[in-house]
Amino acid sequence: MQPPPYQQPPPAPPGGYQAFTPPPVGSYGQPMLPRTPQPSGEAIAALVCGLMAWSCFPIGFVAIWLGARARRLARENPQTVGGEGMALAGMITGGVIATLMLLFWLAYFGFFAAMFGFGLAAGP
Repeated sequence: MQPPPYQQPPPAPPGGYQAFTPPPVGSYGQPMLPRTPQPSGEAIAALVCGLMAWSCFPIGFVAIWLGARARRLARENPQTVGGEGMALAGMITGGVIATLMLLFWLAYFGFFAAMFGFGLAAGP
């Protein structure tokens, strides 16, 4: 059995060699996927503050404020800033926990005010 003959390069076109022409962009490999925008720092802070609102009363209101700012920023720049859902989650958790904490503190101080009032009304 004889080895396969070597392939000869194609003959040069008349007038010399042609310059290499690269293939068009995107003609090989996988197509580039669109880049998803990263969440803003305010959206992350809103979610963290919303989750930590149970530990400190005013942090829930900070979560609502940061979430509103992050959502506005994400709506104004949708190609570069993301995290609108994360900001909304922070606003909801912060709002719910802040409302519950506000009701708790109102009931707490109301209880002591009522007990103080009953004590004064009872007399000596």
